[in-house]
Amino acid sequence: MRELPDEVDRHNDEHDTALEADARRFQDILLDLSMLNRDDLLSVFATIAEAGANALSVERVSLWHYDRARSVMVCPAAWVRGEITEEPLVISRATQPLYWSAVHAGRTLSVSDAVQNEAMSEIQDHYVRRHGIGAMLDSSVRIERTTFGIVCMEHLDGTREWTPMEEQFVASLADRMGLAMLVDAHRRLESQLVQAQKMEALGLMAGGIAHDFNNMLGIVLTAAGAARAIQQRGGDPTEDLDAIESVVQRAAALTRKLLYISRNESVGQEVFDINEAIRQLADVTRRVMPAAVRLQLLPSAQPLMVAAERIFVDQALINLCMNAIHAMPNGGSLTIASRALEMDGLRRIHGVVLPAGTYAHVRVLDTGAGIAQASLSKVFDPFFTTKGTAGTGLGLSVVYGGMRQHGGQVSVESVVGRGSVFHLFFRIAS
Repeated sequence: MRELPDEVDRHNDEHDTALEADARRFQDILLDLSMLNRDDLLSVFATIAEAGANALSVERVSLWHYDRARSVMVCPAAWVRGEITEEPLVISRATQPLYWSAVHAGRTLSVSDAVQNEAMSEIQDHYVRRHGIGAMLDSSVRIERTTFGIVCMEHLDGTREWTPMEEQFVASLADRMGLAMLVDAHRRLESQLVQAQKMEALGLMAGGIAHDFNNMLGIVLTAAGAARAIQQRGGDPTEDLDAIESVVQRAAALTRKLLYISRNESVGQEVFDINEAIRQLADVTRRVMPAAVRLQLLPSAQPLMVAAERIFVDQALINLCMNAIHAMPNGGSLTIASRALEMDGLRRIHGVVLPAGTYAHVRVLDTGAGIAQASLSKVFDPFFTTKGTAGTGLGLSVVYGGMRQHGGQVSVESVVGRGSVFHLFFRIAS
């Protein structure tokens, strides 16, 4: 019996109403999924799969992604009736060329009869019949025109005709999955970068500490040799023994700092007169300096109170003094000077820009070989050294990093054949 015109119109109206309801339902689901923000990619897939499965009344959803060579698709997981199962399934371009070509021919692959479809023939036994799949709707996961994988909606136990709206909906689900995969890839890259930076920082710290300990051991050995020689002549080695004790105390303080770092704690800053730190360092340095090198101190007339880690200041000055001594193998002059520096505004001085404020300006000057202009911009870089195999290139990078951590600045000026001057700028403690 033929339908009457009114019945046809009513049927069409009901069909249009159902399509509009499906469209609104699909749109609401996609809107909810757009708010996903989870760290675990598998949980994101589970949420997307469950939403899609409920909307389309399917019992199984699988996710596929490429290997590095993009010649194989791997299924890391599938959603089956509310449960995530790990199924290490593989589809290869070489062994399943029909399906591979079909799924890559367009954005979606709509298969109403998975058993009879020719493209499914290569995966019938180990996939289609194994899972009881009657119909499939696959959509490629694309990001900026690059395909990363496939989202496959799988209707079990019977054939099914997929509508264009359903195809569009699954493509949108695949877009949501693609965004999640992109975020996950960025997160993993960031994690790898952070890990690499941690390893680099650990290597730099270990090298810097080795450099500092090497300087201390050099002082200890030199002072010990001098003490032995004085003792053999019947003299009093007390001053050299005092120098050894002072350096060992600094080494112990550095060890304590390492222990604090290992516990993710801070040694803490203290307020002290940087002039006093310079005087104490000079007492130690004089014991180990070659006779041909003359040490001169030019401290400021007034105290220069700074808030800093004392162990860092000691190690920075030791590094600079030892570098200066090494730059004068034939003798020369080493000068440590300090002064108060008042900056009334943002100004550039000695190669650095300082904001307004009062600073303790410490200078370590030598009359050594100097540094070539081509190397001046690199002296604070990790592992850069002008000493060849005798240097690690870590001492100055540690000084630079420490000064920045203290809110200060460090710079260098040098003329080949005339010497170098290193500038340290500490803010005066308020």
